[in-house]
Amino acid sequence: MSKQTCDMIHDLLPLYADGICSEESRKIVNEHLASCSECSDMLHKMNRKVAIAAETDISAVKKIKKRVFLGKLIMAIAAVVLALITLICGYFFAVTDCSMDYEKYNLAENVWVEEDSEGQLWFCMKDNAAALSAFAYPTVSDTDGGHMGYKNQTFNREKKAGFGYTLRMLRISKIAPFDYPQKELRFPISRDKKDIKYIFYYDDVNNQEYVLWGEKPQ
Repeated sequence: MSKQTCDMIHDLLPLYADGICSEESRKIVNEHLASCSECSDMLHKMNRKVAIAAETDISAVKKIKKRVFLGKLIMAIAAVVLALITLICGYFFAVTDCSMDYEKYNLAENVWVEEDSEGQLWFCMKDNAAALSAFAYPTVSDTDGGHMGYKNQTFNREKKAGFGYTLRMLRISKIAPFDYPQKELRFPISRDKKDIKYIFYYDDVNNQEYVLWGEKPQ
């Protein structure tokens, strides 16, 4: 086979391999390849390089897609974890409560007990106490200093001495800004006065009683 003919076929092989040469050129290349092992080998190598390059490109694309997917997955997991933490913290502060420190919230001026003309006792509160408290937790004291309703204290029902309240507020109130209203709240103390020697505010934060009505037995 002449070198001139092979050179011409070499020029046509890239077009032939890509399938974009004319029908006439394809016939010429086919006839030549049937009798020229050198050009046939060249076409085989060209096809092999193209196949390897394509396979390499696909592998690289797959790796990139995998990295992108993993990155998105990690970001999604992190977002879910952050949302759960925020939800748990929000629930903890919005739903759970804590006791109000007597001195910290100036309850000496905001909590008191009144007795009306009919002998009814009223628990009264205003400003800090009225604005921040979620509810009043009742308790009864004994002469030994124990308080009913507290697991860490021993309460003797046979030695009841006084009746008291502990104001409790939502934890979120500790961090939320408040413009304390100048209002007063009152509710009756539904206890027989004969069984009550004194009424007190119990600061369970500091385990301290503050007498609001009557006298504490010595």
